[in-house]
Amino acid sequence: MSEDLRPESITSLLGIQPTHTQVRGELPRPTAKHPFKSGGWFLESAGHVESRDSRHHLDWLLAHLQGKATVIARLKEQGYLVDLCIRWDSVGQGGPTFNPRQMAQLGELGIELWLDIYFAGNDSAG
Repeated sequence: MSEDLRPESITSLLGIQPTHTQVRGELPRPTAKHPFKSGGWFLESAGHVESRDSRHHLDWLLAHLQGKATVIARLKEQGYLVDLCIRWDSVGQGGPTFNPRQMAQLGELGIELWLDIYFAGNDSAG
């Protein structure tokens, strides 16, 4: 994301079609009152990966970004935010898991990973 990000430029540089984009100044939806403050280029695994296992979603994303370390470094040098967010909804026990190979690939790409965690149905008293 960046104020001056032009989604079509990112698509051209990466050679990857985004899942969705946003352009600074455009409205997120016709009824919105506030336009986007920055441009964005997004690649999401939702709809492409059936599994609830975070490793499968991360593998899908990493496969698309393979060989793009130089482009990603250039984008970051130009001031663009390049990161990876995994949304995880808690149901029962366990949590998101990532393997060493995936973490190494993220490091090679220079991409930070952050988790957006939601605890659904937590109605325990006490």
